[in-house]
Amino acid sequence: MRNLMWKDKTTGRVMLRRRVSTDPLFVFLREACGRRRAFRPERAALLDMLYVLMIDKVDLATFIVTLNVSALSGALSPRDSAGKIIPERRVTASRVSRLLFMLARFGIIELPQTEWDRTEGCRFPKHVILTETAWRLGGASMDKLRAEQQLRIDATADGILEPGEVVSVKTLRKRWYETCRHRTILCRRTRAMEGRQRRQLKKLPFDERKQQVAEQLFRSLRGSRHTLTPRQFEKMVWQQLYQLELVNLDPPGRPQPH
Repeated sequence: MRNLMWKDKTTGRVMLRRRVSTDPLFVFLREACGRRRAFRPERAALLDMLYVLMIDKVDLATFIVTLNVSALSGALSPRDSAGKIIPERRVTASRVSRLLFMLARFGIIELPQTEWDRTEGCRFPKHVILTETAWRLGGASMDKLRAEQQLRIDATADGILEPGEVVSVKTLRKRWYETCRHRTILCRRTRAMEGRQRRQLKKLPFDERKQQVAEQLFRSLRGSRHTLTPRQFEKMVWQQLYQLELVNLDPPGRPQPH
């Protein structure tokens, strides 16, 4: 990041030190990638900032960058003095998507299977993989980068690696994908369970709702009950009620509980 950005001590503004869009690579591979001209200034500026964001968010163990369409577009959009996005200059997700496909043609990133984003109306990858070419664009030392990558792999402790296990980056990425799919399945099951629970409880008066939630929560805590105070347990019950949207379901005119 020090190669890419610098901070003006007099104004406090963070500015680009290295513009990767001017790299000779984009000149040499231009025709092979189906381009006849250099990048327009707007696309070059967007490429420079997108590259910085990817380097800032990359996982050094797998070189994977997870992408959020709205957050990424908002981060790349110009803002006014109040910090709000200027509507007429907002960077759309389709522009970012086209730029990512172009970077893939130049060998800067690898794209997995894309998904259709209904909100933005375009195909967008949920994550990308930075190649060695991408790191060289930023001036990274590949020997130091591989050493740092191995340290991150060895230090991974969230269930992807077993103690003392040595795997390749390809295997680690595969396990990362499997972990993400497993988390998605768990999230969907949790939402389905909460939906059934909400449908059952919303028919009851509020006091009975609260009691039922307290009973279910008490059973789920099991061994950790003794570490809680009554006040902490009550707070957890209210959090569960708000999460299930069971607080404001009483008919109009009935006083709300406190």
